[in-house]
Amino acid sequence: MERLQKIISARGVTSRRNAEKLIVEGKVKVNGVVITELGFKTSPDADIEVNGKQTTKNNEKFYYLFNKPRLVLTTMYDPKQRKTVADYFKDVPTRVYPVGRLDYDVSGLIIMTNDGEFANFVMHPRYEFFKTYQGLCKGKVSKQQVNQLLKGVKIEDDYFTKAIQAELLNYDQEKDQSIIEMTIAEGKKHHVKQMFSAIEANLMKLKRTKIEFLEVDDLEVGRYRELKPHEVKKFYGIYQSTKRKEDLKIK
Repeated sequence: MERLQKIISARGVTSRRNAEKLIVEGKVKVNGVVITELGFKTSPDADIEVNGKQTTKNNEKFYYLFNKPRLVLTTMYDPKQRKTVADYFKDVPTRVYPVGRLDYDVSGLIIMTNDGEFANFVMHPRYEFFKTYQGLCKGKVSKQQVNQLLKGVKIEDDYFTKAIQAELLNYDQEKDQSIIEMTIAEGKKHHVKQMFSAIEANLMKLKRTKIEFLEVDDLEVGRYRELKPHEVKKFYGIYQSTKRKEDLKIK
């Protein structure tokens, strides 16, 4: 017997937190009976409906690395009918959902899965998984500005944050544009954008190029690939490593 929200999450319907909300709202049925108790436990093979739809008992897990385009929502449904990440996964054998978020106007890597336990693990702030971004800025970003990202800046509500790594990758004198690469181990709303704003850099475009060891490489925008079993497993060992603890000492 397992908690209902855990089973719903494991079936790839939604996150465990959102499953709890749906239960409280009376939108979940187990064997035809509406359940509103968060502590309710049932068999992993029970018949479960969420929002009137039967959930699948298929226990096969799927993991994809997706290169999200700009102007695509990191959600499975948009009432305004804007494009979402779900539009790119209509041909996969089960419903998958995004692990974390990328802003509507930000492109780059995001993991999609139906494994709720894995999604919750990767998103949990305790583990501080590294994410690398490249920002295209108008004008020349100075060495002092880049160093300030490493020393630390204050963003909303006077929250102090540092980059794990930051450097000027390129300055195009003709276009008067800079490309800054930055790695962070946090993920507040608009976190990276606020850091650029804090150093008074004129950010034009932003993309996520790495999630830990996963790199964009030759994965085209709007395309995805399956994660290999060893890549999924590697996430569970990263935060325990000595190197990771040493890397985080600079924060």
